[in-house]
Amino acid sequence: MKKSMRLFQRKKKMTMKAKVDSLLKWLRTSEQFYLATNISIHESDTSGRGVVLIDEKLTTNEVVISIPPSHQLNFYTILYHISMFNTKLDIHGITAASEENIMERNIGSQDPRFQAYGLLKQEFLLGLSSFQLLTLYILAEWILLPQWSSSEFVSYWKPFFDIWPAKEELGSVPAIWNLTGDSKYKELLHLSSLASKKHCSRISALVKSDWSVILPILKDWNTMFNGDANNELFLEKLYREFLHIYFVVNSRCLYADISLKKDDIDSQFTMVPYVDFLNHTDEVDVHCYPKLVKSSINANNLGRFEIRCGKFCYANKGEEILLNYGAHSNDLLLNEYGFTLPQNCWNCIDISDEITKLMDGQDTIVSFLKSNGYWGDYTISFNEISYRVLVALSLVITSDFKRVEKLLLGYISEDFFLPKIRPALQRLLLLLLDTYHEKLRLLRILPLSLSTCTENIANIYFGYIEIIENNLENM
Repeated sequence: MKKSMRLFQRKKKMTMKAKVDSLLKWLRTSEQFYLATNISIHESDTSGRGVVLIDEKLTTNEVVISIPPSHQLNFYTILYHISMFNTKLDIHGITAASEENIMERNIGSQDPRFQAYGLLKQEFLLGLSSFQLLTLYILAEWILLPQWSSSEFVSYWKPFFDIWPAKEELGSVPAIWNLTGDSKYKELLHLSSLASKKHCSRISALVKSDWSVILPILKDWNTMFNGDANNELFLEKLYREFLHIYFVVNSRCLYADISLKKDDIDSQFTMVPYVDFLNHTDEVDVHCYPKLVKSSINANNLGRFEIRCGKFCYANKGEEILLNYGAHSNDLLLNEYGFTLPQNCWNCIDISDEITKLMDGQDTIVSFLKSNGYWGDYTISFNEISYRVLVALSLVITSDFKRVEKLLLGYISEDFFLPKIRPALQRLLLLLLDTYHEKLRLLRILPLSLSTCTENIANIYFGYIEIIENNLENM
C-alpha cells in the first residue's frame, strides 16, 4: 500500500515537472523572459508548490523573475488575442492591426474562434470588468475550444492554464461552498467567523453578478456550436468551470495599472506565470517585491513584471522564496486565497455585531455615532482595541455625549474613559473567549474535522483567542 502511494506521488510530481518544463519552454519564446538560475519549483505535501533556492544566494534588489507583457494575461492581452479572430475590433495600441491577422489567411474559418469571437462587439468588450473579460476568455480558450474543435486547436495560453490548480486544490474557498449546491463543506459556513461571513457574502455577490453578465454570450456560443442555448446540464457544468476559473484568477492576480479601466479598481490587475508559484508571508517589506517596468513606446503595454529580492537575502539551499500579498488577516486570506497561516500578525477580530447590540433601542447614541463617522467597523487586534470600539463603549457606558464629543475633538484622551468602561470590556472579551472555544469544540466533533477546510476555520479562532488573551492580560 505504501509503495503504491509513493509511486502515485512520484507520478504526480513527474506530471507537474513536465508542466513546469512546458511553461518554461513557452516563456522562453520571448527574449525578455528572465528567471534566476538558482531558483526552482518545489512541491511538498505540507505547503504545496512554491519557489525555493537551489544554489548560491539572492541579494537585495536582485531580479528573480521577469515576465514580458506578451506572456501576461490581462485586459489588454486578451483584447489583442480576441482581435486576431475579430478584425472589427480597433483599439489603438491594443488590438492587432488588420495586416497582422495572418491566422485568418492561414486557417480561415476552420478555427471556431473566428465564429465565436466574431459575436463580440467592441462596446461590449470594453464595458466588461477585468474579471468578466478574463473569466469569459479563459472559459472559451481553456474549456470550450477543445470541445468546439475536437482538440484540433490549442490556446496560446495552454502552458499557463496547465499549471493552474485543480478544482479540489481551490476547494477551501468559502464562497465556492456557498455557491455550489452540493458542497460537502456547506455546513462549515455557519461556524465561520463574522468577518469571514462578510467576506464570503461580498465575494459571492460579485461572482453571481459577473456570471449574469457573461451568461448571455455563453448561451449564444452554445446555440452556435450545439444548437441549444438553454441546456441546463451543460450550463451547470460550465458554471462550475466558471467558479473554478474565477478563483484561479482571484487568487493569482497581481496589481497592474489598466488605464482603460481606470475607474474600476477591481480591474487593475494582471496574471503573471511563474510568479504565481510564490507563496505568501505575513511580513511586509522584507521578502520579495513586485516591480512593473513600463514601456515608453506603448502606453497600453504594461511592460515587464519583475519580482526582485527584498531586504531579506536568501542564502540557504531549499529556502522558500516568499512574496507578501498584502497586510491580510486569516479571514481575508481564507476567502480570497483559500488558506490561512498558523501565525499571522495581521489578524483582527470584527466585534461589530457585539458592540452594536449594546445599542439596541438607543437611537440617540446610534445617531450620534453615525453622524460622527463612528458607527460600525469595530475591531480588536493583537496589540490594541481599536479607537472606534473605545469611542462607542465610552458613549454606551457613560451616556456622556459632551465628554465623548471632546474625546473625538482631542480635548481629552481615552484614558479618561478607560476606568469606566474596563469592566464592561472585560466581560465582553471573556464572553467572546467562551464563544470561540465553543466554536472550536463544534469544529472538532464534525465529520469533516480533519479536513484542511475545517483546519483553516480553526486557525482563525486560534488567532482570535490569542488576540483576546493578550488584550485581557494587558488591560
